[in-house]
Amino acid sequence: MIAEVVALLIAAAIGVALARLVDRTASGALLAGEGILLGIGAMAAILFVFAIAGVAWTRIGVAVAVIAIGMVAPLTRRFAPPSPRGAGRGVFSPFDVVTLVLLAGYARLATIAPVWEVDYIADFGLKARNFWEVRGIDWGFLEAAFGRNAHPDYPPLLPLSFDFLALARGAWNDAAHGLLNVAFAVALLLVVRRLALEETESAHAAAFLAAAFVPLAASPWIGIGEAPLVAFGTTALLLIRRGSVVPGAVMLGLAASAKNEGLTLIVAAAAGLAVAKRWRDVVRLWPAVVIPLPWLVLRQIHHLRNDITEGNVVARIVEHLRHPKPLLNAVVAYNAGRPLFWLALAVGIVVVIRPLIKGERFVLVALAVQLLFYLAAYLATPHDVLWHVRWSWERLISHLSPALTYVVLVRLLTTRAEMY
Repeated sequence: MIAEVVALLIAAAIGVALARLVDRTASGALLAGEGILLGIGAMAAILFVFAIAGVAWTRIGVAVAVIAIGMVAPLTRRFAPPSPRGAGRGVFSPFDVVTLVLLAGYARLATIAPVWEVDYIADFGLKARNFWEVRGIDWGFLEAAFGRNAHPDYPPLLPLSFDFLALARGAWNDAAHGLLNVAFAVALLLVVRRLALEETESAHAAAFLAAAFVPLAASPWIGIGEAPLVAFGTTALLLIRRGSVVPGAVMLGLAASAKNEGLTLIVAAAAGLAVAKRWRDVVRLWPAVVIPLPWLVLRQIHHLRNDITEGNVVARIVEHLRHPKPLLNAVVAYNAGRPLFWLALAVGIVVVIRPLIKGERFVLVALAVQLLFYLAAYLATPHDVLWHVRWSWERLISHLSPALTYVVLVRLLTTRAEMY
């Protein structure tokens, strides 16, 4: 897997150059985390542009494109040094060792065997392998894929990222694709640690928060869309909350390029900003719309179908609203797992409920609106509700819990610091 690791490091280096252009206030771990995410997005974008242009994917072609993007790095010298924004005292903490050990174990899990998730085999990995064989996006395959659990309408960032790793290796290797899960987890943890350091001004508190965050950042679903959506989406919300709206909007656009749920997250973020009365920031979300727009246009041109919107959607919604018991029973029967985690989070919310309501309206409203979108999808589903909830509810909740956990833990840590 050496070739894939080197490819991800090159992508991260390119991403750091892009991050310095996008986010002038990023430094340290935040810059590194943003760089990993933007680098992966940039590599997928290169393959996407090649496919649209009808240029077959080759190592040389991709290398030339990577070098061309890398040439923007000198432009970053035009900008003033990034603002430290409350760097705090110290850099290292013993809690960082805990994080590294947990990440090492997660890396072992993610790469120990060829990716085994059903949605990888029948969806994300299947599409990536097909694209790899033809060295481009096979539109005919996508047009005929509806009904095979391949979700042809899903945005292609993750399959294209698999193809980038395959190009780097020169061969297909399912086991190596788990490295992307690790990269997404590392990126999110770097972002979380730096933002927590800015807010708590304590390296130990920030490192503790990052260590506690590992189970949320390290998605147990290897090789499918949850890892990139959680990484891009959570980073987006935390950056917008911080005031870095344009970088956050870019991350929202990449989240929307990873899974359809990222599209609704854009609307949810706009709603959160509106409730928080940050009207100007709503307009500044424009990159979130521009980034996924080419795919949205192409999927309409190629008539890529979506199971939720097939048939009489209104009739299904009305029927489920008239008889909500099956949906409610399903949500109760198949809960979000981790009962001790949810109990601890609930206790934390109660303890800091006032500062949460007063200072975290953006995040709370955004998460609430996104949850409503998820429930609306269940109302519109053409599938058996019990089946649909059983195989998706825990994954959907995993999209929302990281951002909520972050604001609760930060409020707990800062409140404790103020008490002493």
